[in-house]
Amino acid sequence: PPDAYDMFENAESGDTVYRPEKLDDTTLVFEARFESGNLWSATKVGAFEYDLCARPDWNTSSYTQWYFFAVGNTRAGETYKFNFVNMLKDDSLYNYGMMPLAYSVLLNDAEGKGWYR
Repeated sequence: PPDAYDMFENAESGDTVYRPEKLDDTTLVFEARFESGNLWSATKVGAFEYDLCARPDWNTSSYTQWYFFAVGNTRAGETYKFNFVNMLKDDSLYNYGMMPLAYSVLLNDAEGKGWYR
């Protein structure tokens, strides 16, 4: 698998950026080619750790304050770590206990649990 792939550059052509070819390939598949999706790139830096870069917000001087993307090829029981490398605010609500908002298709289908923190 590639160490890094740039979703922003490949989204123009409509090409799939990365697709696992073997069942034992644990590389995550990131997708943001949908309305409001803003993930620019993902770099695998460890077995279950990724450095992520979000596209800058529109009409700003390269500020990024939010993110929205999908992740596939996950493994049950594994803990993944995402490091946003271009969110450089001095302080963040995450420092005060805020958690990311997530949605799991499997959890929704099995338990009726939609969006959760």
